[in-house]
Amino acid sequence: MSKKYINKLLMLFISLSLFGCKDFIEKNISEETPVLILPANNATINANPVHFKWEELEGATNYRIEIVSPDFANVQSFPLDSIVTGTNFFFGLDSAQYEIRITAMNAGFNSKPSAIKRFWVGTSQGGANSVTLLNPAADVYENESFDGKFSWNPITSTAVSSYTFELHETNSFGGAYVGQPINQLGITAITVPDAVGTELEDGPYCWGVKAYFVNGGETEFSKRVFYIDKTAPGLAVLNLPTNNFTVGAGNVDFTWTLPAQGANQSPIQSKLEIATDTGFSNLVEVIPYSTATTYPRTMTPGTYYWRVIVKDEAGNISTPGATAYYTLTIF
Repeated sequence: MSKKYINKLLMLFISLSLFGCKDFIEKNISEETPVLILPANNATINANPVHFKWEELEGATNYRIEIVSPDFANVQSFPLDSIVTGTNFFFGLDSAQYEIRITAMNAGFNSKPSAIKRFWVGTSQGGANSVTLLNPAADVYENESFDGKFSWNPITSTAVSSYTFELHETNSFGGAYVGQPINQLGITAITVPDAVGTELEDGPYCWGVKAYFVNGGETEFSKRVFYIDKTAPGLAVLNLPTNNFTVGAGNVDFTWTLPAQGANQSPIQSKLEIATDTGFSNLVEVIPYSTATTYPRTMTPGTYYWRVIVKDEAGNISTPGATAYYTLTIF
């Protein structure tokens, strides 16, 4: 074995030994818990960027800091998830409610997360003078006829200098912008061309408005989620009585099955129509839209035609075609 080869093996052995030694001497901090000093729990902070501070944890080389809004149980935005060194950190945040936690780390171990602390930036706890949103309503479903109009009530208890409006994709205020934030509004209603129903994909959207006061203060964003659903529901499946069924006069149970809806489609209802003609212009019974899928009716002798029309909460309607009905003969 050559001397050169032996030297290479020796260097490799030394490198592996040093690496293993470093791993070995890292302190196990997995049962430790870091302690946050700033901000205080439930604090209101007006200075920006916000100062975050925690106690040094022995054996830690860096820290993971997580900040969410409004809280970890209902994350609407995730302004920060970063690895930092030291025990002081400054970060700019918009006016809103937040929660923070930190986790200490080294090359071999992670500590337990710190206790979660809640705090407010630029606005007081409880959202005093917060903006009241009007339209679109919370959790409403709109179709392609949505006109892109948003409105809110003016704040009258404090002099307002302007408003800021934002619209985001998904049900999170951290989703991608639809258009861009619109700042310094002196109005309480706005039409956003990019938000017209024909321009939007099916799915959830989150919009919000915040107010700026003449004295320099501001509110946090008031937020709402609404949905766009431009897809008409499928047709109902007619069950009983079966097509061309003949039965004596008396009670007849009409039953049907509603179509399945996709992930971004709104809830559906259906109505039953019974007519004496195939064009359904001579209706003898119309059962209004509901979630029911069965209806008992006392039938007198004659020939009848029945069908089911499906409508979703967004206003999309699936009307059966010319032959999508069943014939029923009563003797």
